[in-house]
Amino acid sequence: WDDSGTERPQEWVLVAHNREELRRVMWDYVGIVRSRLRLERAARRTRLLYEETEDFYRRTRVSTGLCELRNMIAVAYLIIRSAQMRRESRGLHYMLDYPEPVEDECRPTLV
Repeated sequence: WDDSGTERPQEWVLVAHNREELRRVMWDYVGIVRSRLRLERAARRTRLLYEETEDFYRRTRVSTGLCELRNMIAVAYLIIRSAQMRRESRGLHYMLDYPEPVEDECRPTLV
């Protein structure tokens, strides 16, 4: 890994803040009770976190915390997309917009 051209990170508070914001977005909008509106909001906020984190990643030296945050954002995106594709409630995942299970939809979710 060649870190020439990068700067020493002086804004690690941004990584900590973005990590906490991602945790709150997932808890508040992508928890057990979901809706299309909440999932759309989560997707927008996650996209913004992704853009901010990638910008920070390109400008600074790599750290464990920064790599973990990038991975967490990627997993959050996959969870949100998977939830947006589901048009039913199943198990503990309740969609306000689709309160009933649909037996034809009873199959693994592929993203």
